[in-house]
Amino acid sequence: RFVPLAAVTSNDWKLLPDDLWFRHTAIAGCIYRFDGVFLHDLSFPDHPEFENPFEIYSTYKDKEGNMWFGSNPVGVCRYNGTTFDWITERDVTELHGGPANGVRSIIEDKDGFFWFNSAYRYKVFDSSPATASMLYERQKSIDSLDGNENGNLDEYLSIAKDTDNNLWIATYRNGVWQYDGRRVRHYSVQENGEDINLFFIFRDNHGDLWLGTHQNGAWKFNGKIFEKFVM
Repeated sequence: RFVPLAAVTSNDWKLLPDDLWFRHTAIAGCIYRFDGVFLHDLSFPDHPEFENPFEIYSTYKDKEGNMWFGSNPVGVCRYNGTTFDWITERDVTELHGGPANGVRSIIEDKDGFFWFNSAYRYKVFDSSPATASMLYERQKSIDSLDGNENGNLDEYLSIAKDTDNNLWIATYRNGVWQYDGRRVRHYSVQENGEDINLFFIFRDNHGDLWLGTHQNGAWKFNGKIFEKFVM
């Protein structure tokens, strides 16, 4: 039975196991929480250094059920049901010398490290910190992916895990990189001999990997290469 959604504006922040979370595309600094009946319109509190509004680019639920939100220009926020803890974009993108394109992708790997589309991985502590420096430890991970210190792969657009917990990293203009914890492997994505611009990588319920592109439709991994999906 179709039930019309009712949006409420009570700023009712809660962390419930079955809620769905969505980016707010119309209003900066806001997020939607859907509890199965109501669509709650939530506004983030101000960061100690940045006033809201700021853009929310990504959402992610970790193994412990905490919600993570990637933003621009504030960085990444963890909501544990009670507090909002921040890792600023200045820290996430320090390798670039300052803010970049926002935190567009978040994932927790098999070892419990978090990745925020940069050259670093983060060990994040469970308890709410007294200071931001107590929230996490930052470690260099796979750096520029291709081993080139002057490469442009330190920042990527999207990341996913396959059924073996390997990481798959989609760059904007240089294909996809698979990382198994030891090595990286490159997969070019081309149409008519030309590299195409990628936007998003996603694993579906069957374990298949999909790519979303800017102008070239959807692509699917066949076990060897990414092929353009044709209905």
